[in-house]
Amino acid sequence: MLLKNQLSIKHIIKKTLNGTENTLFLMIHGYGSNEKDLFFLKKDLPKNFFIISIQGFYSLGIEKYSWYDIDFDNKKKFINIIQAQKTIKRISSFIHEAIKEYQLKKNQAWICGFSQGAILSYAIAFKNSDQIKKVIALSGYIENSILPKKINYYNDLEFFISHGKYDNIIPINWAKKGLKLLKQKKILSLFYKEYESGHVLNNINYQDLINWIKKKHIYSNNKNLNHE
Repeated sequence: MLLKNQLSIKHIIKKTLNGTENTLFLMIHGYGSNEKDLFFLKKDLPKNFFIISIQGFYSLGIEKYSWYDIDFDNKKKFINIIQAQKTIKRISSFIHEAIKEYQLKKNQAWICGFSQGAILSYAIAFKNSDQIKKVIALSGYIENSILPKKINYYNDLEFFISHGKYDNIIPINWAKKGLKLLKQKKILSLFYKEYESGHVLNNINYQDLINWIKKKHIYSNNKNLNHE
């Protein structure tokens, strides 16, 4: 694990094992957490993933960060839209910056977010569907107010979406509303499953996630080889 400061967003990385076929796997933590939160996934991820986990911009205390303010008492104005939109732009720029800096594969990035990070992952993926191909949204939802006005080239996006049935932070019906949008956009590859849990990633959810990642990774590699 290496903490990097020279790029536009503070982050930690795990390099690929052999230094070739570097595919970006970007992690975006949730509200009140930090860049180390999702990094535990690294032990089970494919070895040719170049893992980058970024740190939020707004400090909430010692090692606690957010990507934008949240008003937990006002569900109608749950998020600070202006802050969220600025964050989306900054992370989008960082993706291109990191691909260039670390010499990663273009047009093959994966993005994985939990809670607030999942909300951002949807919007960032639609904004950068030329670069991002796989989206992992854990315990989040699609926030229409921060999506790009015009969504192009999204047909080959693939989604893994999971949510706890007893989530009292982000109600499960919020996640279900987003599924309708994805189906309207004719997203062909969509995994969605609900779990016997709250606002967490439980063991069954974790195993399903890792299995999905490995399956998609093998398929993507075979597909790329067939086009070479």
